[in-house]
Amino acid sequence: MTEAEVEAAAPPREIAVPPGYARGAPLPWWGKLGVKLGLAALGVHGARARRLGLAEPSFGHDDPGRLLDPPRHWRDWAAAQLGRPARTLLEVGPGRMVVRAPVLAALGFTRSWFVDPADTAPASPASYRAAAALARAAGLAPPDLEGLPDRAAVLAACRATLLTGGPAALRAVPSGSVDIVVSEAVLEHVRRADLAPLLAELRRVTAPGGCGLHFIDLHDHLGGALQHLRFGPGFWEGKLAARAGIYVNRLGLSAHVAAFRAAGFGVTVREVLRWPARPAGPRRAHPANPRVPADDDICAALIELRG
Repeated sequence: MTEAEVEAAAPPREIAVPPGYARGAPLPWWGKLGVKLGLAALGVHGARARRLGLAEPSFGHDDPGRLLDPPRHWRDWAAAQLGRPARTLLEVGPGRMVVRAPVLAALGFTRSWFVDPADTAPASPASYRAAAALARAAGLAPPDLEGLPDRAAVLAACRATLLTGGPAALRAVPSGSVDIVVSEAVLEHVRRADLAPLLAELRRVTAPGGCGLHFIDLHDHLGGALQHLRFGPGFWEGKLAARAGIYVNRLGLSAHVAAFRAAGFGVTVREVLRWPARPAGPRRAHPANPRVPADDDICAALIELRG
């Protein structure tokens, strides 16, 4: 079957965007923008903003459901795609969710990798021991992490590796070694110039017949609408917007699908969250940011890949 025939045979599940989805603090979007840019201009961004509680790299990183449920789904879904148990996993942009390392080991993953632009994962072994305790309480058998002195020892016990940097960081992962690649609301943050190199590396490391599962948010991150489409690249692609933590690449669903296909993946859009009406934003996007008009109706999507 061609890609078009595959998609026609399995159209995506349509979900209405819940009221208030991704709205964040009850402030106008331009107020949030001003605060974010002002703090970034004063040097309050990145690790400093995280220390002050002004930035959160992984919402729900200490929620038992968030720690356990997605990895279980990944394991079961990958086994159904592969026709065998999945043994290796790569997560893109986990942030603090690196604490899932003992959970992944307990679920039968014999090797896992995490890749992130920066290291925002907890350094204390206590966070990983807590995740292991949750897995144990759920009837799983995680590695014994008691007495391990630091995060490096913990990750080694879980046969997990944290890689930091851009797409080049993935060169440390052997070709064809990953059964399943996953990401949760991450790929929209990848700069446009980096997306093709990143997907090429993900295709290289994916095992023959391997798979991928990616949830991508397609809205602005200052209120869950389309206000970001009003800006030109001179500002949006600049250093201040990046430091302020507001950057998303503004690619619509069709552009992401095209990028996956260009990298050599088979693609199925499994679910889309669709707005009942076009959300707040400019009547016309900035001319330097062309999008397929139908993409403006799609708030988020779940995409399945085949290697």
